[in-house]
Amino acid sequence: MKNSEELIKAEIVTKLPEPMQKAIADAFQKCISLIGEKEAEREISYAIQIISKNKELQKCSVQSVMDAIVNGSRASVTLNPNLKLAYLIPRKGIACLDISYMGLITILKKSGGCKYIDAYVVFQDEDFSHNPASGQINHTPYYARTEAEPKKRIIIGCYSRAVLPSNDVVFCYMPYWEIEKVKRMSEGSSSSFSAWNTWEEEMVKKSVIKRHFKMLVSDSEAVEVVEALRIEDENNPLVKSPNKPSLFNLDFGE
Repeated sequence: MKNSEELIKAEIVTKLPEPMQKAIADAFQKCISLIGEKEAEREISYAIQIISKNKELQKCSVQSVMDAIVNGSRASVTLNPNLKLAYLIPRKGIACLDISYMGLITILKKSGGCKYIDAYVVFQDEDFSHNPASGQINHTPYYARTEAEPKKRIIIGCYSRAVLPSNDVVFCYMPYWEIEKVKRMSEGSSSSFSAWNTWEEEMVKKSVIKRHFKMLVSDSEAVEVVEALRIEDENNPLVKSPNKPSLFNLDFGE
């Protein structure tokens, strides 16, 4: 019977061009030391599936492909396409690990930063109020009847709501102009293939979750938290809040 390494190599030969084979093999060895052989085999299989279906990823530098895969293991976030926690994204010949807002939430909950957290997009036609002094948000959402309807509505901002281990509830709000600034700073955001154009609402939520993430894990030394922040800061810079610091809206030194 073939061992895991032999099985991975066999899968590489049949699905990936030669330049990518070494990247996958090297990434597999590094992932084993981080998450164990069984988990590494699973993550490498996901990576092979993703890269084999994406010609642009296959053109990326070998080192960047290996680094992106290993970064996922360091941050303890899976490439499983069904869970949508992280993606391999090609950017100007470089493969990047892009952690989704759901991935950040998963890491945050695992680290003990909160019990629960989610993000909510605010549209212009909804009842909404935000008091920065108290940190309180009141929002009555309007639920669309069709998938096409939200595309015609105007987004004015987004906020996240977190339940802390103490059961206190804290909010973080970003007006849409700040989110737009984050988008402009993201390389390739103008491309028709960018997540900002294909999954705009998810990227809007990710912007505010990332800002809240930094507040809730500011004292954490968990390896996966540190790695997630490093990866995000490298790939998706976040604009600092211009507002004065408060308990619910801090400048976290992004």
